[in-house]
Amino acid sequence: MNWQAEFRRQSFEPLSRTLSGSSIRLAVIAAHPDDESIGASALLARSPNAYVIFVTDGAPRDQRFWPKTIESSRTQYAAIRRQEAARALAHLGIPARQIVWLGGVDQEAIFSVPELRARLVDLLDKLQPELLVTHPYEGGHPDHDCAALLSSLALRPFGIDTPRFEMTSYHARDGRLVTGEFLGSNPGEEWLCELSEDDKTRKRKMFAEYRSQHQVLESFEINRERFRLAPAYDFQKPPHEGKLWYECLGWDMTGERWRTLAAARAERELSCR
Repeated sequence: MNWQAEFRRQSFEPLSRTLSGSSIRLAVIAAHPDDESIGASALLARSPNAYVIFVTDGAPRDQRFWPKTIESSRTQYAAIRRQEAARALAHLGIPARQIVWLGGVDQEAIFSVPELRARLVDLLDKLQPELLVTHPYEGGHPDHDCAALLSSLALRPFGIDTPRFEMTSYHARDGRLVTGEFLGSNPGEEWLCELSEDDKTRKRKMFAEYRSQHQVLESFEINRERFRLAPAYDFQKPPHEGKLWYECLGWDMTGERWRTLAAARAERELSCR
């Protein structure tokens, strides 16, 4: 691997240790099964003791969002997503016992923040991770943004002092989909990981296991992964000007509605401290 040199090494020390093969307690919080393969396959490959925590089951209620190959019930679709995740993570040596499902429904995580936050806090208290990696708040998918919100709620405000980093997801730029890049980040604030041939082969195998997401995964490269320290977000403000990506897709959820729900749930959770 080739590492970018322009960053604050002390701040990235937990990430550096993990990518160098040191034993460290890692937890990756992913909104859906396949997000971990997109954003953190190299990190997880060096952390066979890592836990992968999925916020949702990857199965929306609306069948319009199901691949045409799925003709069963939502429960069966969710089971398929679980099986795909187990097979994908097996390529990294991560067993099923280290895969945790918080229980959210795809596209609806924001409605279950109190329950999801409570489960996440209990889990992190049990695991005591030394490094946590999750999604950025970028308006690509409401569940990605909810993962960022949950991670923020579950750590410092509740006395859990764990370094929080982000992996890339996707977002809109001038109405177009952008993958593999952070929104509004400078190169000096990122850790760029150029994948080796072994890393790329392993990532291809992980993508192949997610057969139900084949068309989605075609939009993501396999040559590099990026990480950065999670900034302090104001979830009451949009992540960028203009339409968010899921607004471009015409989903029922809008950024304004998501922010209203996030503000109400965050205030409720913080008031219960």
